Amino acid sequence: MSDSAIGLIETRGLIGVLEAADTAAKAADIQLLGVERTGGGLVCVRFRGDTASVQAAVSAASEAVRRVAELVSAHVIPSPAIDIEHLLAAVPAPSLQAPGSRFQAPGSRQPVVDSSATLAEDLQFLPVARLRQLARKTPGMALQGRQISRANKDQLLDALRAVRRSDNSGTDRS
Repeated sequence: MSDSAIGLIETRGLIGVLEAADTAAKAADIQLLGVERTGGGLVCVRFRGDTASVQAAVSAASEAVRRVAELVSAHVIPSPAIDIEHLLAAVPAPSLQAPGSRFQAPGSRQPVVDSSATLAEDLQFLPVARLRQLARKTPGMALQGRQISRANKDQLLDALRAVRRSDNSGTDRS
């Protein structure tokens, strides 16, 4: 995607970001990648498409947000590096459930409360640092302490999947 771009709009509050997402989707041919709470009342919407569409979407959405909420930041990244595109495309859009809800999407900045709810195929897209965080918070992990710190991505994935398999086999008893 040589003519692709990524658009990011950050607002204070959920209403502003929902207005941004709606306006951006209506203003241009873009693909919404997700909405993420970044903390402190800030919420970010990210989308992609061709450069002209993303620029039009960011411009229209920025104006719409200013009418209903505080626009913190709006940015277009034209021709992003392939790693950035894969990073944003690989992480499913996090839900906007209340903190402490049982299920949250991988990649969200809120801690995952129940790691068994994270799908195994989604774990492979997480960075090693995030996998280590999950491993430390997951009860029943075979790896502990420094083992987690020294484990590579494959070892962490195997250990997390093993916990998930044991949780599923224990909860399927009817």
